Amino acid sequence: MVGNLSFCFLISSFLMLAGCSSRIDHRGKLPDLTEVQKIKAGYDTKEDVLRTLGSPSSTTLFDENTWIYYYKVTESLSFFEPQSLEQKLIIIRFDVTDKVKEVLLKTTPEEEINPSPDITPSAGHERPLLHQIFGNFGRAGRKEDTKTGK
Repeated sequence: MVGNLSFCFLISSFLMLAGCSSRIDHRGKLPDLTEVQKIKAGYDTKEDVLRTLGSPSSTTLFDENTWIYYYKVTESLSFFEPQSLEQKLIIIRFDVTDKVKEVLLKTTPEEEINPSPDITPSAGHERPLLHQIFGNFGRAGRKEDTKTGK
């Protein structure tokens, strides 16, 4: 009986310790850095970059002439804050003729990407919360005027 109890304690201790192992997360796709160095400003076009590096991780919202390739490796342990192990950010800017204007490579984890605090306006009605909740009462069976929305 004591042998079974110690065996169960040993197994449960092992399972608890196995749950505390670190997890490595890879985000993004890292293009080959030798291929990035081959891109020349004023010579290569968007098509050349697309053929060489593939599609970007993202483009900027307000300027489609900026392509971003992002790669980050983090290690997280249990409930602690994830630690950045490796980060690479490749920014390629194009001019109005779709030729490469500049290629930037940032590799230090201290250069975090901070989102813009600006608010993007969205289309929709600007109605108070109570009007949004109770605004549909009495609308069933009533025809709505398309010009005024009432």
